Amino acid sequence: YPGRPAYVRELDALLHFANQNGYLRRFVPNLEARDRQRDKSLNELRLAYFFRSLGFDITEWDPPGANGKKGEFNLAVPGEPSVFVEVKSRGWESELSELQRKTGLAKRPKYEVWKGGAVGNWKPVHECISSDKTYPKFLPTRPSLLIIADDLRVSLQDTLFQVEAALFGEKRFYGEDGYFTTNQFENIGALGVFNCHSRVPSRGIEYEFVVYLNPNALPATQLPSSWTPCTTKFSCIVRGTDPRRGIMYI
Repeated sequence: YPGRPAYVRELDALLHFANQNGYLRRFVPNLEARDRQRDKSLNELRLAYFFRSLGFDITEWDPPGANGKKGEFNLAVPGEPSVFVEVKSRGWESELSELQRKTGLAKRPKYEVWKGGAVGNWKPVHECISSDKTYPKFLPTRPSLLIIADDLRVSLQDTLFQVEAALFGEKRFYGEDGYFTTNQFENIGALGVFNCHSRVPSRGIEYEFVVYLNPNALPATQLPSSWTPCTTKFSCIVRGTDPRRGIMYI
């Protein structure tokens, strides 16, 4: 597993978690796949690990959504309706132009390609929400959460003011009104932004998650009351496992 030791320990923790909870068979084929599918599966598993650490239960994988489409999983806490969760793993390759892709830049290391320049991270947020592969999945009859787990040139977690602009900004500044300022995307109850990193190797892999509630969501699609208010930030650190006790340190 090429990578920093912290990521090796994280993978051990994630696989142990998946095995303990009966998820391993689901994830192994995709984790052994190449690049995009692997990264997407890793993010799904990271989010499952993260939400379980917060006390949520994953009640169903691949839950049915609207228009014959499926989400990633359902989340629930006792006594409240489950939340339909869709995860989008947005990579830096999506920021390349068609010409850049044709010249093979998508196959080169990220930081050889991006060496500076302006960042407009409200654009990938808009694209994720409005994509034909995203919004049509969301039903108007149940609580829902769209999560973007990104590996963009500059992380969404490092440009949260641009995420907020994508959701609540004005057209005169960003070309479009914020997507949560009208009922255009009322079937999405909230947007979550997830990122993992190893800025301090001795601390392990750190997970960060921010949730933005949609004030114009339909009553049926809003998150249950147990969810925290808009822009509350969660974090946890994955250090490894104690196989004798089956405990993930967070």
